[in-house]
Amino acid sequence: MPFDPLIGRPRRSVGLITADPGATLLALCAHAGIGFVVLDAEQTPLTLQQCTDAVLRLRGSGVHVSVRVPDLSPDTLVAFANTGADELVLPHLRRPEELEAAFEAVRYAPAGRRSRQVSPASGFGSDFSRHPGLSVLFETVDAVECVRDFAASAAFASGWLGPTDLASDLARRGMDRPEDLDKAGHSVIDALRDAGRSVGIPAPSMARADEAFDRGADRAAVYWERELASLLGDFAMVQRG
Repeated sequence: MPFDPLIGRPRRSVGLITADPGATLLALCAHAGIGFVVLDAEQTPLTLQQCTDAVLRLRGSGVHVSVRVPDLSPDTLVAFANTGADELVLPHLRRPEELEAAFEAVRYAPAGRRSRQVSPASGFGSDFSRHPGLSVLFETVDAVECVRDFAASAAFASGWLGPTDLASDLARRGMDRPEDLDKAGHSVIDALRDAGRSVGIPAPSMARADEAFDRGADRAAVYWERELASLLGDFAMVQRG
């Protein structure tokens, strides 16, 4: 993510998370200058081909494109890296060693094990110097406890806070109070900010994106389908009124 040269920290950015990246939505994102789009391929119907199409549509637009991958297998990581996405968001990590294994999987030799395939990521075989950044989705207690180790890793590009799954993992350990989640979230944000790393969190809505920045994040992500449902609900209320 871009850094502000005046303060040496990532610039604030607002973007969307979506599992339905239609052509019109992507065109509007580019037209409006949205900071980023996260394509959510974890536990959704979003396919590898749809992610590739979305990345190609946004290429050159200035919109940073991330993909939340469905799993951490090397084949999955390479397939989504080959879309040409700027960033892969890795779910359910627990230890830095898992991040470093993913890093090796998406790097070409001699740094890694990735094959030199003809794909959008390689300029269709013309440039094998480009690799996606790897972001850790902090949604497990183990990952939260290792946040400073993650931030210190050369494989670490940025972090995201996953409050829903993190709350579930905390509850499984008997830590189900709201303050437990708040404490865990602040520990991630504070550690990554201290390390000069980018950290993103979900925002309740586009209108309330500033709440993410108030918590210390530099990226505020809005779930597009939830935002659209809320907007349509407002229209329905006007109609009924």
